[in-house]
Amino acid sequence: MKAAVVEHRGQSGTVKEVAAPQPGPHDVLVRVVAAGVNPIDWKRRDRPESPLPLVLGQDFAGIVSDVGDRVTKYRKGERIFGISREHGTYAQYTLVPEDDRAQPIAKIPDDVGDADAAALPTAGLTALGAIETLSVSKGTPLLVLGATGGVGSYAVQIARDRGAQIVGSARSSNESLARSLGVDKFVAYDKEDAAERLRGSDIEAALDLVDDSDGIKRLAGVIREGGRIVSTIGAADVGWFATRKIAATNLYAVDTPQWSHAGLRTLLELVEQGRIRTMIAGERPLAEAVDALEESKSGSVDGKLVITID
Repeated sequence: MKAAVVEHRGQSGTVKEVAAPQPGPHDVLVRVVAAGVNPIDWKRRDRPESPLPLVLGQDFAGIVSDVGDRVTKYRKGERIFGISREHGTYAQYTLVPEDDRAQPIAKIPDDVGDADAAALPTAGLTALGAIETLSVSKGTPLLVLGATGGVGSYAVQIARDRGAQIVGSARSSNESLARSLGVDKFVAYDKEDAAERLRGSDIEAALDLVDDSDGIKRLAGVIREGGRIVSTIGAADVGWFATRKIAATNLYAVDTPQWSHAGLRTLLELVEQGRIRTMIAGERPLAEAVDALEESKSGSVDGKLVITID
């Protein structure tokens, strides 16, 4: 099969022929139709401890090609989507366990397309976990920094669906997009400083998808006493925020209850009912998978890139 593979440290990856994985008793072999591109894909590639060779990607949508003799939930020919962390997804085939907490999968309903399904898992489950952790509900004043990115675009829509009052930060050129997602008050980070602009605001919950440890501390002047803040990149100093009576969480999505088969089903329900939509920034063929990953790494992508695989 063809796959985007990293074989040596420091390489960005190469699309080449490799052996297709073979299913064990509890495994599902999937012919990949589309693969979502996420920052975790290039972060994992660039980690010195990542095992090599490495097939890039983890989000997928595809068709069950074969199943192990102990598999009971999925059959050949069914459309499924989810996360394949062990075998990668920028490939013609991937392998996933039938039931694995860290690698959830689910069937795709007929009215959800492959590209939309492939764009959902990692970003959607992260957003869902963040909104749950922040206890966002009707009327919650919520700040989302990075409101038009992969995770941010889902988080804003999920929060809007719950009736939150949303302040969103993104590039000035993305104001219309942010407002279409559900942002009520917009802050253009390339024209003004969000922490200064919002100082003294009565924000109850904040989702920071972009700031480092110094940058996120500046939000302490924005969040009300007893408020909550989540970082998805491990930037929050929990003790420092606690002294300011703000509950901070460094969210590792895989550890949340939402990172599950049930979480995937929740996302599908929101899509099917038109309560959220996927934001596909572009589709690229497998031959351009490595270039798409570099595009994601540049930080210039709004929504999600998807790799389409013949």
